[in-house]
Amino acid sequence: MAYPLDESFDAGIPAGFASNGGAGGITATWNEGAQAVDLVFTHAQNFWRIDAAEVAQDFWFEIDAEVMAVTYSSTCFGFWLWTGSGTYEGHRLTVWAHQWHHSFWDAHGNQSELIAHAPAPWAATGARRTLRIDVKRGVDGVWQYRVSENGNVVWEGYKRHYASFRPSIYGFDLTLRVHRVAGGMPSALPDAPPAHYRALPAIVGRTQPIPDLAALLRFSHRAFHRLAGTRNHYYAGGHHITGTVKEKDLPEDRPVSRRVLLFDERTYAVVRETWSDAVTGVYRFDRISEVPRYVVIAYDHKHNFRAVIADNLRAEPMTEAPV
Repeated sequence: MAYPLDESFDAGIPAGFASNGGAGGITATWNEGAQAVDLVFTHAQNFWRIDAAEVAQDFWFEIDAEVMAVTYSSTCFGFWLWTGSGTYEGHRLTVWAHQWHHSFWDAHGNQSELIAHAPAPWAATGARRTLRIDVKRGVDGVWQYRVSENGNVVWEGYKRHYASFRPSIYGFDLTLRVHRVAGGMPSALPDAPPAHYRALPAIVGRTQPIPDLAALLRFSHRAFHRLAGTRNHYYAGGHHITGTVKEKDLPEDRPVSRRVLLFDERTYAVVRETWSDAVTGVYRFDRISEVPRYVVIAYDHKHNFRAVIADNLRAEPMTEAPV
């Protein structure tokens, strides 16, 4: 089947419209009175795969969904962009714990890089929203996405990994009433500007420190000194990004000192590097440009934990002198 599609389920679920994906724990029932589909999701990674939509690289997909019952600790549902390969491979974009989250999934159901993005305070039993996602792959292999609620954009950014997707409806331990499903080509996204590297990757390639040495506490390789002027020139500004690095512990998380790198999300160039404070766990990147979107990665040099990543970050104006 292919786009466009617009199904309101007035006469039932059309043959071949959708099938169970992921763990497969979904019961789909046509509700004649509501002229909708009631999807009951079990306590697993399940998604209702829209077989009526083709696997594509530039499309939009929309659902009118109502939360009927929740048996999990929090409302958890949204989109799964399936690549068509393996059982799970793709991206999960879901409302959970009153926030939109994104994570990557491989074909065998292994999740990575679970990141919280936009707030979703409305997500509770009885909530009804029209949720839309626009997806577009750029010529440089980076794909854009935009998530909207009732016509209002709440979250957009860029990702890598995988080439094309079939949209699916994701749910976890809840009953979701789907009143309408629609989609088409192309998306409403503009063409992404090509990445401008300005020869910086070649410089990085010549000056990249040995990985084992780079993990040493307070390590500062002298070869990076030649990059400082270049990075300050391209990314200088009156804004900053700040955050904390903590290690999970009981009764509360413990602040730790870890190496933190700031990247330009479009080019993956290293913009700044620092260490979080050992007492407070706070890190801060000052006097940076407000134009790019950034990625922050905190590394555990002790190798007890995987790196922690936050992407799609915007620098905020500096209103006070750094401590």
